[in-house]
Amino acid sequence: MRVIVFGASGIQGAAQVNVLARAKENYDIVAVSRSPKPLTIAGKKIETVSLDFTDHDAVASLLKNADRILLNLPSTSFNPSPPIIAAVKAIAMAAKKGGVGLIVFNTSMPVAEVKQDIKAQDDRREMRDILRESVVPVISIQPVCYLDNLLEGWALPPIRDNNTVRYCHKPDLDVSWICHHDVAQLMVSAMNHPQLAGRDIPVGGAETVRLPALTEKLSRAWKRDLTYDCQTVADFCDKISKTMEGRGLDNEKIVKQMFKAYTYYNESDTKPFVVDMQPVLKELEVELTPIEEWARLNGPEGWVEKGKGGELPSVLY
Repeated sequence: MRVIVFGASGIQGAAQVNVLARAKENYDIVAVSRSPKPLTIAGKKIETVSLDFTDHDAVASLLKNADRILLNLPSTSFNPSPPIIAAVKAIAMAAKKGGVGLIVFNTSMPVAEVKQDIKAQDDRREMRDILRESVVPVISIQPVCYLDNLLEGWALPPIRDNNTVRYCHKPDLDVSWICHHDVAQLMVSAMNHPQLAGRDIPVGGAETVRLPALTEKLSRAWKRDLTYDCQTVADFCDKISKTMEGRGLDNEKIVKQMFKAYTYYNESDTKPFVVDMQPVLKELEVELTPIEEWARLNGPEGWVEKGKGGELPSVLY
């Protein structure tokens, strides 16, 4: 089976390439990114491709013999949406022409069933609709909050330097934290279940916990006496705004959207960060990673080059 992974150099796409390469099935993997580098995983050389989405002939050529697409796209929170949406249209058109059997689309965030006027969500919904209008079968995998965000430059320094888990979650917010590896496992499983085409599948991790309980689990795994700080939405947005200074971004517009999104995730009665994974795992049979196991695999010895500050979130939620 020939599998094309878009966004393969990003943290999410890279996790999917890794899962594919280590699978017992001998997948023919193509890793697509803006700046590909030679890649070998578990002794398997991975084909890498650089692609200009405005070159429709190149996109069509890439997808001519593809069986599956795992699609990861940049966030429109910090990137202009028109080029990304245009890329989705090019992929959809080429996938239809090439007879691709199935697209598994990673929304990278929860997408509410009812529109919340949150642009990042609305863009993802539009992309999902474009893919489905191509008549190529599509499964939408919709992750909630990422454990790996704790290792990003906007979240790791308080943990590393002050033993404080600082996150923009209120104390009683239940969250089904998931890691990128598990999203990758679920996407690879989904691509082998074409009968699920047409489904939008919210996915979370092995455990649903509040920030105090998350902190306890991380403390045990990292052997650190951690405390937690439930950062307010206003404080979080203020700090992100300062990080964006001098980057040529529309700070005011971005911050307003982030304020709206984080308020929704903290206050909505629909509990968008909570996923009952039991029904999902009956269809996508993978073994999810418990929080403490994830933490042990991502301990302080790997933090030296992480979280130096100044980075914008690669994944917002």
